[in-house]
Amino acid sequence: MKVSIYPRDPPSLLDLAEVIQRSLQFNFTEASVGVEQCPDLREEPFGLAAPGISGNPCIADIGGQPNLFPTPNFNAQYSLLELATDMQISPFGGSLIGAGAAPFQDIGHNAELAPNISWKPAGNHQKPDFSDHSTLEIRNNTRIIEVNDEKLPSCDGTSSTNCALMANIYGSNGQPGLVLKVKARGRIGDQNFTNCIRHGLRDTYGDSRPISLGGVFLLKKGKAKFHVMPDFPSKKDLPFRDREQLEKEWLTYHVFKAPIVCLTVFHSADPELLDLRMEHTHCFDAEGDKKGGHYHYDIQEDDFEVEYEAYLHPASTIYRIDRPAS
Repeated sequence: MKVSIYPRDPPSLLDLAEVIQRSLQFNFTEASVGVEQCPDLREEPFGLAAPGISGNPCIADIGGQPNLFPTPNFNAQYSLLELATDMQISPFGGSLIGAGAAPFQDIGHNAELAPNISWKPAGNHQKPDFSDHSTLEIRNNTRIIEVNDEKLPSCDGTSSTNCALMANIYGSNGQPGLVLKVKARGRIGDQNFTNCIRHGLRDTYGDSRPISLGGVFLLKKGKAKFHVMPDFPSKKDLPFRDREQLEKEWLTYHVFKAPIVCLTVFHSADPELLDLRMEHTHCFDAEGDKKGGHYHYDIQEDDFEVEYEAYLHPASTIYRIDRPAS
């Protein structure tokens, strides 16, 4: 697979905090952003596979939507641990979180994926190797979100360490460290949580200084809209006629109440024209009630005032991996 590497030059966390807070205050009744020591994200309600999101922060955009539309590319199969190698993360310790398509090659059908995996050397192993899983102690908290034939969703763990078609991954050494702590409640504007942040960054830094962020946020209160991909259409129903058919007739849509954990990757700009997916967030239920999916936006109602809490970090490197032909 072709791997292209692009360095980023993010501002300081303090500068980013000021910009993000200013943007959120136009869209929410209350918002605050600070630079704090990251809590242990393995603990409830977040349930990540690593304690933090610091150390060698990077983002990879793998494959892409052309691998799904107009016809699925069944050759687009990926290993998360091989992707960690492509992202130059050490086998001596690291983690990946984000959003992508589930490994149809393992589970036998299409679904959503919320990658959430960490690793370290097994025992006292001196030469851990991503190509030899026996040398690694892998913690896999990844979720697969799918719908049955009646379009009822479910969300469960998986033993697979693979993905397919497309993925947007935030990688790091998984260490504790300083992060952006973002809080917001009571949406009054038109933008969802992630788009409000990235549009504020774009307005401040423009195309000349793209900012890419990854991490986790919690929908603490309220409810939000999600989609879940069903299984692939039958051969007779392919190719997809157009994107409207894919979005309006094929995808399934659901509204779920908080608390929901969301793994997110987003960019303020794409000046190198890498065909980046500008925002991608996949979510799972913090209380194990088997709900989740691809985040669209919260639903602000009198009885469901929304509230968010996020822990984010800027990436210092972007990897474009296996970019499909447009």
